[in-house]
Amino acid sequence: MEVMEKERVVTEVADGISFSVEHEVIMNALLLCEKVVPRQSTIPILQCVKFDLKGDTLFVTAMDTTQSVLQMLKVVNQNKMDGSYLFPAREGIKLVKRMPHGSLSFTQKGSSVCISYGERGSANLKTLDPEEFPQLPRLATSEFISVPIDVLRKGALSARFASTNETTPILCGVNVYNAGGKLAFVATDRHRIYRYISNVAIENEENFRGGVIDAQHFKGVVDALQADKVDLCINDTHLVLREKNIVYFGRLLDGTYPNIEHIFGVKTDFAIQIPRGALDECLNRMLSLETENNRVTLEASGDGELVVHSHSETGEVSEMIPGSKMSSGLPAVKFNGRYLREALLVGDREVKTVTLRISGPITPGFVEYDGDTSVTSVINPVR
Repeated sequence: MEVMEKERVVTEVADGISFSVEHEVIMNALLLCEKVVPRQSTIPILQCVKFDLKGDTLFVTAMDTTQSVLQMLKVVNQNKMDGSYLFPAREGIKLVKRMPHGSLSFTQKGSSVCISYGERGSANLKTLDPEEFPQLPRLATSEFISVPIDVLRKGALSARFASTNETTPILCGVNVYNAGGKLAFVATDRHRIYRYISNVAIENEENFRGGVIDAQHFKGVVDALQADKVDLCINDTHLVLREKNIVYFGRLLDGTYPNIEHIFGVKTDFAIQIPRGALDECLNRMLSLETENNRVTLEASGDGELVVHSHSETGEVSEMIPGSKMSSGLPAVKFNGRYLREALLVGDREVKTVTLRISGPITPGFVEYDGDTSVTSVINPVR
């Protein structure tokens, strides 16, 4: 009887694949998957993460209709079996996130997986058959460019300026393009523009093709990457990001991105140099008032100081910005205060002063960041 009981236990443990992995390792992978797996989907299988164990390597795949990611993790294959199953993303990621640090053991038992944690803890989750899980896009032989992660993160800041109006889907994306042989990023919602021209050279300009990728997806995955450098390529259908153990595919948006480069060639007649921190704090206070289009007015005082003011039906705020310098004859100009403040926030932390250039009260304002010529933000005035 005792022998039969031991055989039964061994059979249960060896029912399917089993691996152990450190909590931090699997959690980092699942957090990236969380940015890809759709929160709601008419295709339930896409709300799962595929675990595919081959030797001591676990391949983790998450997919939506517009993006997908493959990650490779080093694990300990506990019973030397290969196999795969679909792990429930929503409950599974939330559960693993709340488990204690240390080693976790994932053991497949029929149509479920048992996760052992801590000294005696265990949890069981239902799994799905992986056979119907979609295939990843094919990694074409397009030429990759090595891009520092700081450059990608700076490019992804353009997501703040992209549209969220799905009636113009192309404007919901970041346009990644060639700007005079340099890798560049631009986004606009028609009210403002963010443009960043990096110092990353495009060596083979003839073979480089640009593309537009969903802004929020792009920022989400870039924020989650941890490598110092990431390989980037754009083929006919996808933007691909690749580091040592991760490959990400983001489907390109259909349509032609508007040509807005000519806007940056507009001549301006007036310039205001403004301490960035002081203006940021001022605008933060101004935005306490409920005004139409978050309207704030910038104008010169009689003493030649910059004055910013805003008023609503119930209140008014007016502040002088010390340390500002401006061209003589500066006209009063009105901007959306939230847009102007967000333009301040996308500059590098080291930037202490910004320059606002305008031609008049009804022309766009160009925000430049002293010491950083790679970024320009454009904001349309409000009436």
